[in-house]
Amino acid sequence: MALSLTGLLLYLPAICLPLLTMGILGSQSEASIIGSTLQLIRQQQLLVGTVVLCTAILFPLYLLTSLSLVSLGLLTRRRPPWLATLFRHYNQLGEWAMSDIYLVAVFITVIKMNHSATIDFNLGFYCFSGLVLVIIAARSAVDRTLFWALLDPARPGPEEPESANREQPRKHTVCHSCHQTLWLPQGQPPPLKCPRCRALLHRRKKNSLSRTWALLVTAMLLSLPANLLPIMEVASFGVPERSTIMDGIVYFFQDGSYGIGIIILTASILVPLFKIIGMIIILLSIHCRWQRGLRHKAAMFRFIEFIGRWSMLDIFVIALLCGLVQFGFLSTIKTAPATLYFTGVVLSTMLAAITFDPRLLWDASSNINQR
Repeated sequence: MALSLTGLLLYLPAICLPLLTMGILGSQSEASIIGSTLQLIRQQQLLVGTVVLCTAILFPLYLLTSLSLVSLGLLTRRRPPWLATLFRHYNQLGEWAMSDIYLVAVFITVIKMNHSATIDFNLGFYCFSGLVLVIIAARSAVDRTLFWALLDPARPGPEEPESANREQPRKHTVCHSCHQTLWLPQGQPPPLKCPRCRALLHRRKKNSLSRTWALLVTAMLLSLPANLLPIMEVASFGVPERSTIMDGIVYFFQDGSYGIGIIILTASILVPLFKIIGMIIILLSIHCRWQRGLRHKAAMFRFIEFIGRWSMLDIFVIALLCGLVQFGFLSTIKTAPATLYFTGVVLSTMLAAITFDPRLLWDASSNINQR
């Protein structure tokens, strides 16, 4: 609770105060997180602006608020029914709060513009850095098993009756949200609600394979314009110049910033490609019932879930540059068509990992039809 309250105190100055001040030929421009997000919306990038607004501003606020309320309820031993639901949403939205990725984007922006302009750090940058550290510390301090036990100490879950056939594991199910093991009576049609977190229960996610395939195909179709079309437009003295994702990577390598170039290459090109290929391999192994390397595929899926959010790095860099480089006729940076397609790729691959049920990998290998 102490960490979450500290984060709430840092939140408003971190979001509203300017992060950076950029100076070119005596002119200055400032950029804050909320200002950069609004700049995307002014440039008619409604979807991209909404995604940045949610991932960089709203979801971190929700995480801090929900964690402080849940911690306060547990400390005061007041556990209203909505407290478990709030903690369930906290766990579900954790990977969508990307303030840490936004901080990395700030450093990349500074390195990118340091050679062509004067960059100064403002108070908002230090508040935002502290906010990111506090959020990471708060999430690391949460013991989910302990929290769920305290939220429902009197109901560890329905016990299996003695008359039940213990050789039928399909009578048991695990809640996707709080991971409580529950016994479902024979003939009881899903979905049921978890008695602890009130989430819908299902032995397997409904239409998991078809929805995952649809999202992967969408990501593959969007990948072509995302990488071939320009993603950013830089206008200097009224002359516009557009660049693709690969152009930005080549710029950093030619400038000698090999580390930043490798980071953007990995986050913007290699990670989306790895996610798409990895998920296709997993889905094909289910359809073809391949029984070799299941542990490696399960580990690969967990890695895909972990790295999926880092593809938003390029979008955050563009959002910062659009808010920071606004000098009128002298120099202006705007978004280009590929920004929308690349955001679609990131969302599609992340949603594909969420809709996929990894238990189907083991069901297919055992010839068990539990979809």
